Amino acid sequence: MRVLIVEDDPTLAANLGEYLEEQGDEPDYASDGRIGLQLCATESYDALILDLRLPRLDGISLCRRLRQEQGVNTPILMLTARDTVEDRIEGFEAGTDDYLVKPFSLRELYLRLSAIVRRHQPVGAGPLTVGALSLDVDSHVVRYRDRPIELTPIGFAMLEMLMRASPGLVSRADFEAKIWNGEPPESDAALRGHVHRLRELLEAAAEQPVIHTVHGVGYRLLETT
Repeated sequence: MRVLIVEDDPTLAANLGEYLEEQGDEPDYASDGRIGLQLCATESYDALILDLRLPRLDGISLCRRLRQEQGVNTPILMLTARDTVEDRIEGFEAGTDDYLVKPFSLRELYLRLSAIVRRHQPVGAGPLTVGALSLDVDSHVVRYRDRPIELTPIGFAMLEMLMRASPGLVSRADFEAKIWNGEPPESDAALRGHVHRLRELLEAAAEQPVIHTVHGVGYRLLETT
């Protein structure tokens, strides 16, 4: 996914961009709020990361102008050193989708970013496609090119999550919440078993790697050809 980082701290911006690139994403940069506003008017992004305290145009004002003046519906993650209820309310009223308080781990940032991107994706809006793999949410049909792939209901739900998140990842916690309604078994063997079976079925059809494990984080769908 293409992500705009609006951050005036060059070290933090570089760290964020490097981490996004490691996940296979494409970062773009703005060093102040006005540049961020201009870029959003001329470029297309899958997500925005805004610092609350920005020169020339602060994060709250930038978020509000993007939503109200430019009609931008892109998912927004706000970074802030302040964690009061009033700050959060102001941010959400301006249109941010989530807050992350400094200091934070890059892993948590990426999981939160992926989550808000998934929430913005339409449900039931025709087949999902990633490379040569397609999934029809309405008819519950999965195909690799023209070949149908038979999946269990759990396998279908997991693949749908992976495709909606692509090229981002799905965390283990997200899978567990979907499969076991937030009450997973004590052992992670059950989840690993479902992922293993789904991987086997997809790779048997595609004859190439399809699911990549990001150790300690989650899983990502690879683009098939």
